[in-house]
Amino acid sequence: MVKAVNSPGKTKLVLTLLLGGVLVWLTFSLGQWQTGRAAEKQTLFDAQARALAASPISPGNAQIDLDNLSYRKIELQGRFDAKALIYIDNRQVNGRPAVQVVQGFRPEGASFLIPVDRGLLLRNPADPRRAPVMPDDVTVSDEQVTGLKGTILPRFAQSAELRGVLLGAADSIYKEEQNGFQVWSNFSADEFEKHLGQPVSNFVVTLQPVAQTSDSQDEAPFETRKVNGFYHVAVPLQEQVAKHKGYAFQWFTMSAVLVLLTLFFVYREFYKGNKP
Repeated sequence: MVKAVNSPGKTKLVLTLLLGGVLVWLTFSLGQWQTGRAAEKQTLFDAQARALAASPISPGNAQIDLDNLSYRKIELQGRFDAKALIYIDNRQVNGRPAVQVVQGFRPEGASFLIPVDRGLLLRNPADPRRAPVMPDDVTVSDEQVTGLKGTILPRFAQSAELRGVLLGAADSIYKEEQNGFQVWSNFSADEFEKHLGQPVSNFVVTLQPVAQTSDSQDEAPFETRKVNGFYHVAVPLQEQVAKHKGYAFQWFTMSAVLVLLTLFFVYREFYKGNKP
């Protein structure tokens, strides 16, 4: 026969069950949150994959629906503006200092410019603070009609493009003149428009390859390639679904362990110890 638990014992029992219940609820909720994040990432991953695989578009307006057109391929005819050119600082190519080249592209018959990420240029190791000159063939092509084939960036640019830049919302940009080029510490579409004194599109296009991959560690690494004098570094847009599922499994496991520990502690302290 089990003896009745005294009043102080009842209070301790209630507090133990309450603490255990709170911890179980917290860990289980975190597991559910990670499961929800995995579902969100899967939805985003699927949308990006469909956009990257869709046929190219040729927008004729400076303003497009970025929520639905991010990661779409783009094809336009027009000219690069030799004066609409800036460098973005603090970039690297295989560990070597570089700058990222952003240049305005004017579609034929349009009155606005599209900021285009053309790729990266290496700096001189002997003078790494000096901005590199543009390739000669690029300077010549600036005067000719050329085709633009790239990828439209999302509102929040990913690492393959203008690394972690909220387009049009940069609060502070450090600027300096190097070797005749404007070198910025960051990029903002609004600042780019002020710098040029011309209308600029609400979207940015990258010429660097954007690749959709899974979380698999078996994927072959992307190679750095030199295209028309620029270095292109393909950065995969990771799915990250498996990571969130792994976190969810850990939280659910911890929740189950806490349930068992709470029941074991209650049995040992309040029932087994009260047996005659």
